[in-house]
Formats: sequence, C-alpha cells, structure tokens
Amino acid sequence: MNSLLSTLVNLISIISPVIIFGACCYFLSKKSAVEAILMTIGSGIALLTTLFYSVLMPFLLGDRHLVYTDVSKYYTLIGVISFIASLCFAAGFLILIINTIKKNTVTHDQFPKSID
Repeated sequence: MNSLLSTLVNLISIISPVIIFGACCYFLSKKSAVEAILMTIGSGIALLTTLFYSVLMPFLLGDRHLVYTDVSKYYTLIGVISFIASLCFAAGFLILIINTIKKNTVTHDQFPKSID
C-alpha cells in the first residue's frame, strides 16, 4: 500500500507537464507556426524528462541498485536535455509574445483618434 501511495504522489508531478503539452499540441493544431512548433517540442521533451525523473528513475534505483556514479550520469544527461527543451519552449513563447504585441500594436494604430 505504501508503494502505491508513493507512486501516486510521484505521478502528481506529471499533471502540469501533461496540461502544458496538451495546450501546446492544441495551439500547434490551430496554427502551424515556428512558435507553436518550438513550444510543442520543448513541452514534449519536458514531459518525457518528468516521466524519467518521477517514474523510471525510482524504478531503476530501487530495482537495479545502481551505483551513485551511474545515477549521476543519468541525471546529468537528462538535465542537459531538459535544459535544451526549456530553451526551445522559452524561445517559442518569446516569439509568440513578440508576435502578439506586434499584432496588437498594428490593430491599435488602425482606429482614428478622437479630436475631443
């Protein structure tokens, strides 16, 4: 029972990456643009690394009895991959913000100003 509860607590950390990935996939389906692609790639890789950290790594540590050097190598590799995924997501999000601000500025300048 304690093992089941521990597994469920570990799976709580997967909820937000799943929601973000789903939102990015929805955005990509509605608008195929560079920012949507970057955000989807970044959030997908982030979801995979979260799954690795919360599901696979505890299994490997408990079942395989890995030594610290092996565990450290896995964590370092996944940390670098996670950093690259975060950069992809951040770049896509920044492009989305810049494009949205540009679009709002153009729309704002189209309306005549009142003389009152």
